[in-house]
Amino acid sequence: MILERNNNFDRIILIGMPCSGKSSIGKALAQHYRLDFVDMDEEIVKTAGMSIQEIFETKGEAAFREIETQVTVSLSEMKNVLIATGGGIVTRDNNMQFFKKSGSLILFIHRNFCKLATTPKRVMDKRPMLKQTSFDKLLNLYKTRLPLYKKYCDIETHNDTTKEDALREMIRAIDNFEVKN
Repeated sequence: MILERNNNFDRIILIGMPCSGKSSIGKALAQHYRLDFVDMDEEIVKTAGMSIQEIFETKGEAAFREIETQVTVSLSEMKNVLIATGGGIVTRDNNMQFFKKSGSLILFIHRNFCKLATTPKRVMDKRPMLKQTSFDKLLNLYKTRLPLYKKYCDIETHNDTTKEDALREMIRAIDNFEVKN
């Protein structure tokens, strides 16, 4: 059973930069609304039969994006679910069009660039697009993706203090969200 909401949506889609909190905060958000939690990266690994790092190393980013789109199509049909996407989901308009369809609420978790840039190296190295990245490359990725996150989201929230603060902000934003006709 799902908690009563003022809104009519079948799924919540989380978008944002790697290390913005989509998976960690997303699990708590899904629990709050009694939604199933789906980590898109885990679904990609299942579909490909190899880790994301292996996909990048053996097949390249283009092949990864194709698998990502295949997974997007199947996840866009799910209901009563919260989906934590990968940071690059917004780089393909067709992915976002599948998620933008009726019944989806897209929430952008915005993390200040300085917070992202000070994420520990051991955490960053787990993300293929950020592994051994420089400050300049991270800044370029942020500047490239930020307008896309803003373009596709229904709600923008922030994760610059604690996960608990971010979670409270997200719940408040979702509960107060009104669909625009």
